[in-house]
Amino acid sequence: MESKLAVDEIVSKLPGVYSAKVVHDEDGEYNEIHVLADVSKPAKQLVRDIETAIFAATGNKIDRKIVSIAQIPLDSSGKEIATDDPLPEEVQNNHGFQLLSIDTKATKKKLDITITIDREGKALQGSSIVDLADDEKYMAVVEATVAAIRDEVPGFRVEFIEKLMYGMSEIVMAVGSSLVNGKRSKEASARLCKKDSLNDFALVVLEVINKL
Repeated sequence: MESKLAVDEIVSKLPGVYSAKVVHDEDGEYNEIHVLADVSKPAKQLVRDIETAIFAATGNKIDRKIVSIAQIPLDSSGKEIATDDPLPEEVQNNHGFQLLSIDTKATKKKLDITITIDREGKALQGSSIVDLADDEKYMAVVEATVAAIRDEVPGFRVEFIEKLMYGMSEIVMAVGSSLVNGKRSKEASARLCKKDSLNDFALVVLEVINKL
């Protein structure tokens, strides 16, 4: 079987793709393929391109359901594109959940993170606590975000979240899933990290939820 690195490189060379990560199961089979791309192509077309490229290069067929696409409007240097044009339908969301605030309280040893989210006028809150010496504050933000929406979106979970570098820009990419009509459905999203990356981790999770 083609190595994980080789498949990463195959997918990353496709037009419009910035980076790709392939996850294998214990038997070495493709389990998940996470892709960060621009908005030049609809996500469905990009999935078909990935499927074709992997088959042509390795002879292995993949299930399209394992491919998660996160799209973000960047130019070739990694800068955000300034445009008033609407994004393609595949990367729009219904904005059902919106971030209101992230409150942090530090004691001598602990950091308490509380997130407040609005959904159609209803305030939702979730919290998470980590050690001050721990570098897991970003995951604590993710946990607090999921805790806030747990009753509204039963079965939601974050499958993958990672901060990536593209050029001089930091990007956070997330993949989440939830039960839709009895089946687990996946969506992905990505966003540029601004000054407060705690906000970005919460916002990218909400973008995923709003797509499901």
